[in-house]
Amino acid sequence: MFISLEIVLPVFAIILLGYMAGKRLWVSSSALKGVSFFVYYMAIPALLFRTMAQGNLSSDIDFSLIGTFYSVSLSIFIISAVLGRLFYGHGLKEAAVMAMGATYGNLLLLGFPLVYSAFGDEGMVPLTMLIAFQAPILMALTSMLTEYDLSREGDGGKGAKTILLSLAKAIWSNPIILGLIAGGIYQLSDFEFVSVLDRFTALLGGAVVPCALFSLGVSLTEFKLAGDLRQSFLIVILKTIIYPCVVAILVFNVIDVPPMWAAVAVILAAQPTGVNVFILAQQYGVFTARAASVVLSSTILSVVTVTLLIAYYVNVLPK
Repeated sequence: MFISLEIVLPVFAIILLGYMAGKRLWVSSSALKGVSFFVYYMAIPALLFRTMAQGNLSSDIDFSLIGTFYSVSLSIFIISAVLGRLFYGHGLKEAAVMAMGATYGNLLLLGFPLVYSAFGDEGMVPLTMLIAFQAPILMALTSMLTEYDLSREGDGGKGAKTILLSLAKAIWSNPIILGLIAGGIYQLSDFEFVSVLDRFTALLGGAVVPCALFSLGVSLTEFKLAGDLRQSFLIVILKTIIYPCVVAILVFNVIDVPPMWAAVAVILAAQPTGVNVFILAQQYGVFTARAASVVLSSTILSVVTVTLLIAYYVNVLPK
């Protein structure tokens, strides 16, 4: 347990520092935007590129892990949307955003630093695989359902062709996806990973953990508990408790993957709801207050749940 606290406490301490800085207005919105831009467009892609370029595509990619993880994700997405329709009377667009809140985790700003701190470079391969597919699957699905509902209501929704083209453009211009693809191409080219490139990507990648966590802390000052808190609580339970429990059962008992990869999948499944859920809710003007509540409350709860998970896996996994 002490070892896990050594891993987790510094992570959440940096988030707390960011939160305090944001509350005291020491970090302006433009400064936060700049740090977030650096993390998302430069530091994380560099680290992902380095991981892919130095790996082995033929042995690294495990579609059973990816398929299992996102099968659970899509199942919970559907269950959440149905619950929203049946018990809360939501239209399709509200139900879609609710479902995204129950499945879309903060894998980049929190999951990435936690897994990297706990498992180092060994945890990067499963982490990279699972991060790569979250936005193309969950954000794309939520956007399509919301746009369809808007077009059906005559509220200015886009046509199917426009939606698909804009989604394809967003996915293929995503720096995370581009970093992974560039790293994969570099690996397949059999070029030597020269020391200058190794050092450059290592320096950039080293900034991921502190910068991502600090920017997350600052951004949390923008959220507050509001809306239907009972519904928000249901979403938080689905995201931080039900989702990782189902993933754990499947990755440890049904499919054949290395124990550490299975542990990374469970830890990622337990991550709190990502900020992008709130951003999407704001963009479409639906579910905004509850999305903010879910992001904030799930992040607070994850301090306990993710700490316990890391404590368990750090102690039981073979060294």
